[in-house]
Amino acid sequence: PGNRIRYEWKCRYPIAYYLISFSVSDYMDYSFYVKEPSGSDSILVQNYIFNDSAYFTKNKTAIDKTADLIRPYSKIFGAYPFSREKYGHCLAPMGGGMEHQTMTTLVNFGFLLVAHELAHQWFGDQVTCKTWQDIWINEGFASYAEYLAEQYLVSQTEADNWIIRYNRFIRSVPNGSIYVPVPDKNNEDRIFDSRLSYKKGASMIHMIRQELDDDELFFDILRTFLVLHQYGNADAEDFRSILEQKSNRDFGWFFDQWFYGQGYPIHQISWNQKNDTLFINSLQT
Repeated sequence: PGNRIRYEWKCRYPIAYYLISFSVSDYMDYSFYVKEPSGSDSILVQNYIFNDSAYFTKNKTAIDKTADLIRPYSKIFGAYPFSREKYGHCLAPMGGGMEHQTMTTLVNFGFLLVAHELAHQWFGDQVTCKTWQDIWINEGFASYAEYLAEQYLVSQTEADNWIIRYNRFIRSVPNGSIYVPVPDKNNEDRIFDSRLSYKKGASMIHMIRQELDDDELFFDILRTFLVLHQYGNADAEDFRSILEQKSNRDFGWFFDQWFYGQGYPIHQISWNQKNDTLFINSLQT
């Protein structure tokens, strides 16, 4: 009535309540399709961009890289989990990005920002952390996906530089666990601590990959975890259970040190030689 228009949105998949978003602006719609390596149908990639032709021209190449990211992620993590709907981006004047299900809200199209938020569609949206104390399920894996984006789409050198840069950041302060302790479970700044939940969480995943020393097994573990908990919730112990079952190894000690524990090892090593004997003294803190 009265020349008004009614729009309705529906979601074909279960959705965590905090992944719903509503945004209004003078947008232009730039959409394209991408076909997954294992998919039979193409996925709509719908981008709501500020209606500014100069902005679009400047950012088109960066937006198009979304297709380049969807393809390797679909191989590594399994098929895109919301293929019957879409994936996309909605610009907003905010800090960073937020992985709203099928429609990430972000401030710009920086390569690692786009890579991080896209990865959340698997880790965070398809499988959501049971409690904020296990935000690692969301942010640790999405951060590690930045490394994977560098590794698969840029170069191993840039991926190595990513690890070196953030390991230095992690070690800038010795305290703090990846797991959010009970006293801080409602502390937003602690939950979304970039050093602990994001980058140390990512570094821990990288160490698991090195411990396994078998990429086929490592990525199979990731896919199995996502399939078993898809459209539901999981915590670190759920992931550890699958890791141990698939690898037939105990990772309890590893999680005690790196997930629940704090700090990192510091080694002070001295040596001397007497005739044909080498003496090594290692002080580990």
